[in-house]
Amino acid sequence: MPDASRHPSDHPLLRNLNAPQREAVCHAHGPLLLLAGAGSGKTTVITRRIAWLIEEEGVHPGSILAMTFTNKAAEEMRERVQRLVSLPAAQMWVSTFHSFCTRILRREGERTPVGRDFVIFDPADQKSLMKQVLAELKLPEKQYHPKRVLELISDFKNRCLLPEEAREEALDPWTRRVLDAYDLYQKGLRNHRACDFDDLLLYTERLFRDPVMQAAYGERFKFILVDEYQDTNRAQYLLVQHLAKRHHNLCVVGDEDQSIYGWRGADIRNILDFQQDFPEAVRIELLQNYRSTKKILDAASEVISNNSQRVEGKGALKTDLGEGETITFKLADEGRQEAEWVVQRIQELRFRDPEAKVAVLYRANWQSRQMEEALRAQNLAYRLVGGVKFYERQEVKDLISYLRLVSNPFDLVSFRRCVNAPTRGVGPTTLGKIEGAIPEGGTPLEGLAMLLRSGELKGRAQREMGKFLDLFRRAGAEREAQGLSGLVKWVLQESGYLQSLEDEATLEAEGRIRNLEEFLSAAAESESLGLRLSEFLDRITLAADADQVEESAHLSLMTIHCAKGLEFPYVFVIGMEEDVFPNRNARETPEGLEEERRLFYVAITRAQRRLTLSAARRRRVMGTEMLSMPSRFLREIPAETLATPIRWGTELYQSGEGVRPGSSFSRGAGGSSVATELQRIRSFFDRVKEVPPSEPDGGSFPEPAEAKDPNAFEAGTRVRSPRFGEGTVLAATGRGEGLTYTVRFDQGGDKRIMARFGGLVRA
Repeated sequence: MPDASRHPSDHPLLRNLNAPQREAVCHAHGPLLLLAGAGSGKTTVITRRIAWLIEEEGVHPGSILAMTFTNKAAEEMRERVQRLVSLPAAQMWVSTFHSFCTRILRREGERTPVGRDFVIFDPADQKSLMKQVLAELKLPEKQYHPKRVLELISDFKNRCLLPEEAREEALDPWTRRVLDAYDLYQKGLRNHRACDFDDLLLYTERLFRDPVMQAAYGERFKFILVDEYQDTNRAQYLLVQHLAKRHHNLCVVGDEDQSIYGWRGADIRNILDFQQDFPEAVRIELLQNYRSTKKILDAASEVISNNSQRVEGKGALKTDLGEGETITFKLADEGRQEAEWVVQRIQELRFRDPEAKVAVLYRANWQSRQMEEALRAQNLAYRLVGGVKFYERQEVKDLISYLRLVSNPFDLVSFRRCVNAPTRGVGPTTLGKIEGAIPEGGTPLEGLAMLLRSGELKGRAQREMGKFLDLFRRAGAEREAQGLSGLVKWVLQESGYLQSLEDEATLEAEGRIRNLEEFLSAAAESESLGLRLSEFLDRITLAADADQVEESAHLSLMTIHCAKGLEFPYVFVIGMEEDVFPNRNARETPEGLEEERRLFYVAITRAQRRLTLSAARRRRVMGTEMLSMPSRFLREIPAETLATPIRWGTELYQSGEGVRPGSSFSRGAGGSSVATELQRIRSFFDRVKEVPPSEPDGGSFPEPAEAKDPNAFEAGTRVRSPRFGEGTVLAATGRGEGLTYTVRFDQGGDKRIMARFGGLVRA
């Protein structure tokens, strides 16, 4: 442990620091693991430590390498260091990993396949090249979607695996064909003298495997600092290991309890195993929190203690900001009422403190819809952080264009949008022909019909445009027969839009599907109010117009991932329900569930003064109202931190509480009765009460078998798809119309298939 006591505490670089912070700043030589808890003044310690190396240890700025994850963080770090030191700090390397690698490759590129003057392909460039690759290999895009293939290639690259090395773990035909595409894709990049973003890490890591290069840059960068170390992937980890091998002057800063990016390659083991990689490492814990009150921190500490993937012997956060307010939990009857209740609480806060800064946090972007509508209803301005407002999202606007064209066949703007959503091979030339064929005073669909009769359209365009025209010919009858929500569901299916996203099988596509599910729920809500299609579309238009009002910096809506690193006096966390938070996919594995709990920990520790949690008894899923179960994480919050105890067991769902006789909610998921749903919930909570506190999984709730659809295929079942052939079910989530399978197809890789659309049968 470094001895900071020999330095006066009033030293400019040590002033106003607590003892562990001073120790971290004064640490000079050897590896240092700095466990920086939420709100513990991490950035101050990092910048002062760099300044200490320069001013007190005499380290040349050019010998220091500091890496973080965003350009904004790197720029802030550089500016703060410069204000602290007397020497010009411009020679110090402070950058993101990708910027650092780009600088190295510009210097040493002749040792790589792409040279020094390479260009960097953006996602659009990558997709274009991958389309060429798939065409050359004669791989159908429906089975080998370019984005899905690129996603898998990115995973290989982030684990530093070239195509020939990755073949050792390619056990199925689909992955082997992807590796053929990977090989050809890399050759295409080399021919263009180009890198993608992952190549920047891959090529630099390969470069530093050379002992000569490793020694040269290890000697140049005698002191290395890595911020947010818990978020590093395999390639970043190896880069750091190569550079630090010579001197071991490596300081890593992070908090394993805030590792929330496993879905994009971050490996929590990097920080958990640091002391195994460097047995002589000094470990310093920054546990003094300067952000939150004791009630909030006690709740956070108790929740995260249920995780097993933690640094052994780590202490709990502490604060001098007092006990503070207790945590409020609200169980609303249904999702819309939950949003209205939150808005009411925000208005009360604003009445007492007009300048109050408030954040509403949620697990996934689709949850913003009801909050946005409730805020607009009260004419409250808000700022949506890190995303696009619900009715402005691409997939939502695409679906709206279909509905507008059904409602108004003369709408040429909507025709232009939906005619190629999903892609139907209609380029500008074909679109121009269609518009040129529109008769005087006629509709775009009439123009399309005339063009089809003329025989000018050939091949795929003719087939696809014939189906497109037929869809709208049938839409009127479907509109009358099925009502508003039924029409939306029908359009999603018959247009092929939903299937195109399922074929893509990427995380981005999954998020877009959830937004479409939420749009369907919005349609079902409007239908329950008696709105017709035209009235529903008017309501959406007015909502979009309201989005143009001046946004408020005092009220922010965002996902919890976007909130990391931020803090707010007042925080609301909505949607505290099973299958929402924890997310229905992430909770399928112990590792996924622990990351969800870390995400909840991050949400709790954003709050400075007051934390409010909410859930709904019922929530619409794909337009169908279903009973929800409270999140298992709520049970992990200590009772003494809550304003009122959370009632458990069937007390939360007494008959008559939230289920009105004669209401539209008369049947549960998959057609089960309300009584059956209540029995399922009783069984769940009965099992919860039986879990002993010392259970090895940290006391987390057991997954309720009763919550699964009784008609679902079990994991391991062999199934056949009319599109993808035979495969094996890996998991089944959701119930009724929301039942979704993850299937590993023999010839198509892993895909998520909605049961109601997929046509799966037992093989």
